Amino acid sequence: MIQETGQIGLWHTKAMDSKWRDDIPRTTSPLKFFLFASKPYWKFAVTALALTILGNIISSSSSFVFKLIVNAAVALQQGASFDALLFDCVLYVGLLAIAKALWRISSFFEGVWATGAQATARYGLISYVTLHSRGYFTNRFAGAVMNKIRHTSSGMREIIDAGLWGFLEIFVSATVSFFLALSVSHLIAGIFFVWVFTIVLVNFYLSSLRIPYAMRAHNLETAVNGATVDLLNNVNAMQEYARRDFEVDRLKQKIEERRVAAYASWKFGAINRSVNSVLLVLFGGAMVYMTVQFAKSGLVSLGDIVLVMTIIFRIEGLLQSLGSNFIKFAEVWGEVRESLEEIVEPHEIVDDPDAKPLRISEGRIEFKNISFGYGESKKDVLDSFALVIPGKQKVGVVGLSGAGKSTIVKLLLRNYDIGSGVITIDEQDIAKTTQDSLRDSIAVVPQEALLFHRSLMENISYGNLSASKKEVVEAAKLAFADEFINALPEGYETLVGERGVKLSGGERQRISIARAILKNAPILILDEATSALDSQNEVAIQKALRLLMEGKTVIAVAHRLSTLRQMDRILVLDRGRIAEEGTHEELIAHKGIYAHLWNHQAGGFLPEET
Repeated sequence: MIQETGQIGLWHTKAMDSKWRDDIPRTTSPLKFFLFASKPYWKFAVTALALTILGNIISSSSSFVFKLIVNAAVALQQGASFDALLFDCVLYVGLLAIAKALWRISSFFEGVWATGAQATARYGLISYVTLHSRGYFTNRFAGAVMNKIRHTSSGMREIIDAGLWGFLEIFVSATVSFFLALSVSHLIAGIFFVWVFTIVLVNFYLSSLRIPYAMRAHNLETAVNGATVDLLNNVNAMQEYARRDFEVDRLKQKIEERRVAAYASWKFGAINRSVNSVLLVLFGGAMVYMTVQFAKSGLVSLGDIVLVMTIIFRIEGLLQSLGSNFIKFAEVWGEVRESLEEIVEPHEIVDDPDAKPLRISEGRIEFKNISFGYGESKKDVLDSFALVIPGKQKVGVVGLSGAGKSTIVKLLLRNYDIGSGVITIDEQDIAKTTQDSLRDSIAVVPQEALLFHRSLMENISYGNLSASKKEVVEAAKLAFADEFINALPEGYETLVGERGVKLSGGERQRISIARAILKNAPILILDEATSALDSQNEVAIQKALRLLMEGKTVIAVAHRLSTLRQMDRILVLDRGRIAEEGTHEELIAHKGIYAHLWNHQAGGFLPEET
């Protein structure tokens, strides 16, 4: 009985409440991760294992009863009682029925275990990966990361399935069959043991050789998926530039690389199956030959002959599947390991062990002797940068591309850790405060609005999850978004599409501004907040922004200098340093860089070159 909460009615236990775990082990070992994902369901796992083992023991033992049936049938022709044959037949059917029942019951417990481990793994990985820095996602396709999470979480279920109905069944059946063969002849049992040992050893060896090929195929599959998602996300650019042939040919090359890698992996499977067939003929034939020889000497009964043949046919099917199971398991194992290596990297930015929540009193921001560079080169974008912004002061930041404007915003949000120096808010080192409390104290209106494929109501209320519908509508009105929202067929319940694709650039920006208004944080960052708006809407939204900025510490980055005229102070950045600062009038009178940019701006924007 599945309840609406997603819990599994009568199967739910208190232990399962711990399934939403984000304390995933910092390991690339698939085994350790599997144990982590399975831990909340260990009772279901133990029950499923016990029932499966018992069912396999009973099912394998039925071969011995089949021997009794044959011997009873032979004895019946010699005048023996029919009761013995009837009893053996009923016993045979009964054992099979019990084995089937145990397997079916086991599958229910396995279902809770397998789907639960998959859910725990997926949640844990998503929780972990969202703690990576902005740089981590800058260098990766979102679709590729998603595929790795999916492969790892689904791998938990596949490992359980292969373990229960593959390796465990083979192990139990082979063990029982060995003792049955031993009851016929020590020699036949010896041949059987060598057969099973050889085939397991060979399959394990071939599968271990296949793992690198499986991992390469998996990596290339991820690359193909990532490239496909990238193409679909930019299909408008492809069409506008008439680059369909170029993009399809580019994708064709990646698909071909994936095909070659998949075939290299597949070849090992074909070799594996061929070796298994050869071993069957050799060892199975030897067992049959020795049984016939013993029968000619009168050392074994007709039932023993049937028993040996039954063992061979039963184990042959299982051992043939052993190769497939090893191959599948090797692929899954390799995929999980490769995905964990990619996802479970150490987090680039972590909270200090003694980190405390940020407490805002005035909103005073200070950059103290900051040096910072991006990437491996670490070439300084900021060099001994120093800045003090008193609480509730409104500061505009201008400069040509690469001057460091966006960098100071990213460092304040702690999207990157600084190379040297300290950034403080109200005398608190932000590196020693929790990241969540830091970012919760800052509202950001970015240059490119970041919208979820959710309703407009949900996107705006993202600024304050506890906001009422009335408060959301009021924020939309202040951002001049209410009018166009109400003109939509579904109003505030309209889905905006992936990354807000159903809205125009100006509409997306107004939703972003409404979200920031609703957040009402003591520190406000405007990063080209009106760049996507036409002049008429910009004038209106500037009024809303002035209301939003009241009583807050504001950092406004802009290319359109006219938007900064009302700022308390304007900073002019040049090569990572503050070249000039003052009010608009003071900087114009200074006749320096700012005045030069003001006089040469076209349409209110800074030129790209001096």
